[in-house]
Amino acid sequence: MENYILTELSEDYAKEICNWRYEGEYSIYDLPEWDTVVKSGFGLSIEEKRRLEFIAILLNNELVSYGRISLNADKAYIGVGLKPSFCGKGYGKSIMRLLIEECKKRFPNDTMALEVRSFNKRAVNCYRNVGFRIKDKYMKRVYNNSEVEFYYMEYIG
Repeated sequence: MENYILTELSEDYAKEICNWRYEGEYSIYDLPEWDTVVKSGFGLSIEEKRRLEFIAILLNNELVSYGRISLNADKAYIGVGLKPSFCGKGYGKSIMRLLIEECKKRFPNDTMALEVRSFNKRAVNCYRNVGFRIKDKYMKRVYNNSEVEFYYMEYIG
């Protein structure tokens, strides 16, 4: 396994993430500029939320990914973002395994879950490969006010 370092997601890292740009249909994962993220109250911009829920993942001192682990109605939700230049190259599985282990430490007695846009086959396959299974499919309103189809997945190991 690669030599990853999990560390605090600093404001500087959060600003760097706002500059990540994805190609094609994945551009829906692009975040707005930092000032807009702050004005909109994204969790990434709130220091206390960053400290409690977000994790920076470094490889060779480079920010390559970030995770978010939060508790909602006795479910521990994992969120992940991967630097665009690392997408589709097999890094997702090892990063998800790290986040699963971290989630187990933080919330050992809670069901581990995640949401993913149903079109994102690359991510769905990654999550399946590390032990998640689709439990539900639904429409959800996202930040730009559009309705998007999501899968709800739970970790079964």
